[in-house]
Amino acid sequence: MMFNAFTTLSRLMSAGVEMGRIGFRIADTLAASGSVIARRSDVIGAAMRNPDKADYAELARMVPEKVEALTQSGSAVLGEYWSMQTAVVRELHELGAMAMRGRLPTPDEFGALSSRAPAYAVGAIEQAVAMGAAALAPVHARATANARRLQRK
Repeated sequence: MMFNAFTTLSRLMSAGVEMGRIGFRIADTLAASGSVIARRSDVIGAAMRNPDKADYAELARMVPEKVEALTQSGSAVLGEYWSMQTAVVRELHELGAMAMRGRLPTPDEFGALSSRAPAYAVGAIEQAVAMGAAALAPVHARATANARRLQRK
């Protein structure tokens, strides 16, 4: 594998664009969450004032949906984390093998190392971005769906 500056730059730019998308989804999630919290605070207040007329369907959604979204988020993070750890171990295996040879690296081995290092670094950035996107996706989906549903009520 040979280092290609244009491919590396393209991958970094794609990761940057995805980080921007994640930022927009975070803002969307925060706005939706504020709306949901305001509406649900009214539901809780109404239930406290008059338990006979409380919206128990809405009250019953509050905790289980958060548990589900956070469980999905945690599972996604764990999957991406495992992928990142696999890449680290693979790179450490290569470095360890090179160090255990008891000699300086050959020009070919050094060239391979020099090509692998930026590819590993860019891959780590891409995996970190993927982890953020995966962690946010279920929370964003739940918050925005709730905001739309509660707005129709």
